[in-house]
Amino acid sequence: MKVAIGTSDGIAVTEHFGYALQFQIWDFADGRFRLLETRRNLPACGAARDERTVRDPMDVSVDLVSDCRAVLVTRIGECAVNKFDALGILAFETEDAIGQALGELAESGLLTEREAA
Repeated sequence: MKVAIGTSDGIAVTEHFGYALQFQIWDFADGRFRLLETRRNLPACGAARDERTVRDPMDVSVDLVSDCRAVLVTRIGECAVNKFDALGILAFETEDAIGQALGELAESGLLTEREAA
């Protein structure tokens, strides 16, 4: 299963969900994580909107990581949390190093509980 991480440096969780320029996508399998890819994002907060904009920028950001079981960011607003809840995606706030954050998530058992559900 996949986990999205808002990071600007690839070392620590550094991004607020609404302002994230990119998400690293990590795969969790057999008790281990491996980096799959980095996805570029147009930040939802402060995004330019005009009459040609059909979709809410927050929906675009949520859709970008909607194939993940969890999202790790430094901050996330209620709007995004509600959208993730509706999709069954866990959202966590942390400022830890990526390895530490992923380790704590794995140890929590939440990823395996979600997989079994």
